[in-house]
Amino acid sequence: NTEVLFGGPSIRNIGFKFKMMARSKQEAQSVVRIIRFFKQGMAAQRTEGQLFLKTPNTFRLKYLHLGRQHRYLNKFKECALTGMTMDYSPDQNYATYEDGVMTQYSMTLNFKELEAVFSDDFEEADSIPSTTLPAEIGY
Repeated sequence: NTEVLFGGPSIRNIGFKFKMMARSKQEAQSVVRIIRFFKQGMAAQRTEGQLFLKTPNTFRLKYLHLGRQHRYLNKFKECALTGMTMDYSPDQNYATYEDGVMTQYSMTLNFKELEAVFSDDFEEADSIPSTTLPAEIGY
């Protein structure tokens, strides 16, 4: 039965949703740059002669805590951005500032890891007493 249930290692899909609201002109410019960064990062690239295509950028995602990898949230392998959805009126209200920048944006990013997670990807909980929390969550 186990062999029937196990269809092989799978590649994980990962989704994030961000709601961004700018409180100043500088923040609005940063939000627009973030949106452009991801849109451009997921697009195919052309070689100099524009004869061949290169793959889009890949991303190394991390949850950070105090500037380091967060031990109690999952890890990710290298990912490709496979989809991006923008909602320019997330509260069903079209509203802009005087210069035309939207008052809020909702961005959904869909990533796919480039390789499957295997059991040996998890690090051993070395020298951690069994009475404390595990060393980390892992993948």
